Order: sequence, then C-alpha cells, then structure tokens
Amino acid sequence: MDSITQIALGAAFGEATVGHKVGRKGAIWGAVLGTLPDLDIIANLFLDPVASLASHRAASHSFIIVLLVSPIIGWGLKKLNAREKVSFMDWTAMALLVLATHIFVDLLTIYGTQIFWPITDHPFAIDSIFIIDPIYTLPLILGVLWALFQKVGSRKRFLTNAAGLIISTLYLGWGMSVKLFVHGSFVQGLASTGVQTERVMTSPTPMNTILWQGLALESDSLRVGLYSVLDDGLPRSYQTIPRNSQLLMGHEGDRAVARLLWFSKGWYSVEEDSLGLLFTDHRFGRNDSWLREEGEPIFHWRLVPDSTGTYTTFEQLPTLLSTRDGIFRELYDRAKGR
Repeated sequence: MDSITQIALGAAFGEATVGHKVGRKGAIWGAVLGTLPDLDIIANLFLDPVASLASHRAASHSFIIVLLVSPIIGWGLKKLNAREKVSFMDWTAMALLVLATHIFVDLLTIYGTQIFWPITDHPFAIDSIFIIDPIYTLPLILGVLWALFQKVGSRKRFLTNAAGLIISTLYLGWGMSVKLFVHGSFVQGLASTGVQTERVMTSPTPMNTILWQGLALESDSLRVGLYSVLDDGLPRSYQTIPRNSQLLMGHEGDRAVARLLWFSKGWYSVEEDSLGLLFTDHRFGRNDSWLREEGEPIFHWRLVPDSTGTYTTFEQLPTLLSTRDGIFRELYDRAKGR
C-alpha cells in the first residue's frame, strides 16, 4: 500500500498497544515502524534495475525476518523510552503487530510480496485491494487522529482508535469476499464465450472494490475484461493481447528476461520496435483502465542487450497518468454497472 496508509496503520496499532501507557508516543513510534519496511527502496541507490526489482518487498517484507527483528526493535524502544512504564514485551508486541500488518496489507495488493524470504523468493499476492484506496485509509487516519485528542487511557480514546481499525479491517474482508464472487463470474463468463483459459486472475481497478479487471491466459494470448459487481449478467466482452512470447525465445535465461518473467508471473506481452524489445506486465493495467480503445501500460520496460546480444538489464519506461481527461469519471460510470 501507499506510504500514507502504512503510516496511519502503524500509528493506529502503536496507539492500540502502548498508547494507553505512553500517550502520543505510541502512535509516533507506530508510524515510524509502519513505514520502515518500505525503506528498502534506499537499496535502489546501490543496485541496478534488475536487482532493485528483486529486492523490493523481499527481506523487509518477510514474516520470518519480522519474527527475528521484532524483539531487537522492542529492546531498542525499551532503551529509548526507559522512563516509560512499558515492558520489553509490550514494545516487542507493538513492533511485531505494526510490521506484520504492514506486510499483510501489502500481500493483499497486486505487486507481490516475498513473505517467506529467504526460504523462497516467490512474490505472493492476493490481489484484493488496489495499492491506493481512500476507503481503507480514511477510517484509519480519522480514528487515530481523533483518539490522540482524547485523554490518555480513556475509554473514548480506545474506542475511537479501535473503530478506525475495525472499519478498515472490515473493508479488507469485503474486498476479499468480493474477489471470490468476481473471480467466479469471470471464469463463468469466459467459459460462456468459449474461451479455453489456462489461468485467470482478477484485481480491483484504481481506488475501489466495485469495478474489477480480469486477465485470462489463452495459449499465447491474454484476454482482458472489466466487471462491476453492479453489472447485470456475466462479463463477456474482452480485449485480446498477443503475448508474442516467441520474441523471447532463446533469451528466457537472460538475467533481465528471467527477472521480468518471475515478476510478471506470466501476465506479460512483448513487442518489438525499431529500438528493440518492450516487455509489459498487464497485471497493473493501463492508464485508461481498459475503458478506451488505447492506453499506455502502467508497468513496462525496454530490454537492454549487452555486446553479445544477451539481455542483462532493462529500463523501466515512464507512464503518463492524467486526472484531467475524465478517466476517473469514466471509472465511476463504469463501476455503476452496464
């Protein structure tokens, strides 16, 4: 999730675990720890693009590592706050809750999180919430802010913070429940149109859990469609995207290609232009959210060969995201159903 969400989530759990003993310090330390795992982006200063893609949401987002470092962080917080009547176990519990919930919320997004690193580097993803969703974030922010203006240790302070956590957690549960329904609808819709799919994935469109995109793998093509829970009937309209995997033939073991194949989990396409090969990960959609005839991919890279023709690295290409061309209005209208 975005940094604001993770800060708010960390602050809420910091307040919930030790705020009744240390006041606002609980929320402050929770906010600090809430953003700590995402500082793995600092490694980008020292890594090339291929290594950077592999390292993001890796060690810093592993439940195994969190279990190991939480007591160390708890010991450090105990030392830094020696005057406070908070035990080592309380500080450790706060660190564990903040870091673990950070990882769990990231796990629900589409990017992929290496939750069992270093045992496996598989990027797990549940794909039930968009990386930015104000409906999830706002209850957290309002709950913790309101709580911080109440008397330390008071019931009202506890209840307001708890309300934000409960509402936001219920929204996560709603997203996962809706995903089950939407995923089944896409499978049935594809079958009703005669599409022989090997795999299907579904994920919410930007900042909502009403309108979803579906991807299906059919031979060497991808089928892409949209479905709103307010639609009448099953999703039956799809765009077809050739994967052109033959363009990678003989290069599957190249460092850059192997990393992109790992990251995209097969939901990719390749194009060739005058400058070489372009690799697109379609899980993240396009800047038109598939609502128009054409759009620009959110995540796409240009493969860069070395002197021997081996693709050793790549360059991530920028995508123009505009809020001025009515795309959010179109998203809203589409989410309301056909």
